[in-house]
Amino acid sequence: GTPSFLPTPITLNTFPNKPAASSAAALPFDLAAKRAEIQAKLAAMSKGASAVAPPAAAPPPPPASKLPAVPGLPRPNLDPDLAKKVAEAKRLVESMQQKKLAMAKPANPYLSEPVVDSSSAGRGGLSMTAHPLLMDTSAPTAQSKKDRYKPMAPKFSTAKANARMPTAPAKPIAAPAAPEPETLVDTPYFDNRLSYGGAKLSSKSHMGRGHARDTLKFNQKGKFVRQGEAIRAEAKMEELKKRIMESARKAGLESEMEDQARIIKRAPPPEVEWWDTPFLPGKDYESFTSEHLETSDAITIYVQHPIQIPAPGDKIKVQPRDLHLTKKELKKMRRQRRLAEQQDKQDRVKMGLLPPPPPKVKLSNMMRVLTQDAIADPTKVEAQVRREMTARARGHDQANAARKLTDEQRRAKVDNEHAKDESKGIFAACFRVRYLSNRQHKFKVKKNAEQLRLTGVLIFNPKFCFVLVEGGAKSIKLYKRLMLHRIDWTEEALPREGEDREDDPEASTSGVGDGNPAMEGLEEPESLADNSCELVWEGAHREKMFNYFKLHNCPAESNAKEVLGAKLEGLWDTAKTYGQDED
Repeated sequence: GTPSFLPTPITLNTFPNKPAASSAAALPFDLAAKRAEIQAKLAAMSKGASAVAPPAAAPPPPPASKLPAVPGLPRPNLDPDLAKKVAEAKRLVESMQQKKLAMAKPANPYLSEPVVDSSSAGRGGLSMTAHPLLMDTSAPTAQSKKDRYKPMAPKFSTAKANARMPTAPAKPIAAPAAPEPETLVDTPYFDNRLSYGGAKLSSKSHMGRGHARDTLKFNQKGKFVRQGEAIRAEAKMEELKKRIMESARKAGLESEMEDQARIIKRAPPPEVEWWDTPFLPGKDYESFTSEHLETSDAITIYVQHPIQIPAPGDKIKVQPRDLHLTKKELKKMRRQRRLAEQQDKQDRVKMGLLPPPPPKVKLSNMMRVLTQDAIADPTKVEAQVRREMTARARGHDQANAARKLTDEQRRAKVDNEHAKDESKGIFAACFRVRYLSNRQHKFKVKKNAEQLRLTGVLIFNPKFCFVLVEGGAKSIKLYKRLMLHRIDWTEEALPREGEDREDDPEASTSGVGDGNPAMEGLEEPESLADNSCELVWEGAHREKMFNYFKLHNCPAESNAKEVLGAKLEGLWDTAKTYGQDED
């Protein structure tokens, strides 16, 4: 066949006059003799190749191999046909390399081309060069200042044969030049949600560089001085208003300073409720948009669980009521119980466990029980029967006295009943009495509140009297019946012993003060015909506001509000408005 230009690997079987079977036994062989034989063959081959090759078309010298030469070895003597084929192959390889350099371009412009070392061309196996497609023979480019910060080329070998040849980019059709935007807002990349400051005033030079720096702004002389003077003037005006209101409160002229004294005026509803403020971009409901909810920080993934406050009625423990029985059923049960007790006592006497009771002799059955004795000496028997009757009555009274409760036990029992009633809930009631000049009325109002264990206050005012009580439901029910039904408020006060209302003109005012400092300065009305008592309000309280029931004289409304406190001062306005509505 056609001889190949590739060298044949040297094996032990290729040496002449050396059988392969005896290779293992002949080692070590004569290395010097073999070396001389190989050098002679190489010298003969080199002489024949130089004589046959034409002088005009001499191929360029092969690249010097960087492999270390073996000393003493002659150059091989090549066949002329083989040398010609080798020269044609070399020319073909060079032409392909030139075409590659003309067409090849770097795939990534940011990667610098590696410098190819010519010495690495012949580092293939057995002094053979690598395939052209596996070599990077592009010319090195000069590294500029900008290429210094580009990523480095890979340190390992890359297969250029696997790289896709870049195609020539198509020339785009020239479009008309768009006008250059003047501000950041005019650019198609502007996002309103990420705008900062005055976006319309920001130039293109600040795009992507954060906030535009604001220029210095100088304040005019005296600006902060004027602001301080305005704040001080406003503070002086507020202080003057407080002093005027305080002096009017002390003088009792608070109601005269207003057009309508203490009439409840509800404030107008706000434009925006406080719970809707975080969800509105403006200060009114018209500014509400669904887009604002998407970007609002008030809406989160978290769920707020408010602390549960127990209701006042949760602590009320209602005891189960007993079975309701009629009077006839109660009498029947009592009769059956007493009969069972009497039968048990008789059984014990029959068994000898108890002594038999003495006969219960009375004057009516004396002759029938004591027949012979009564006939023999009736006077003696009568006296004995009377003594027995007196002893039985005395024993009965002693047993009743032993079961009777003492004063301390009776008060404790009443207190326990009221405490049990209050444990079901604290209730309150507010009354408005037009005149409270009758001594009997004042005594009943105060004494019944104390007896029913009610706490509260009784306020005397020139316009009307204010009564507020708080306690258990049962006590409030009884006190309401007292104030609204039992007391006759139109009843005139009866004169005391030794007083004559017709003869003494000053007796008409004697029942008003009655020695009570809480009622000093009040005048008695001419008649109680138009006197009345109205229930202004009733409801439940979370806890008691007063420790006991007390009387107060409040000539001014401000004094009455101080007595009631901030939590109950609204009841005074309600009571006053209640009376004005009726008038």
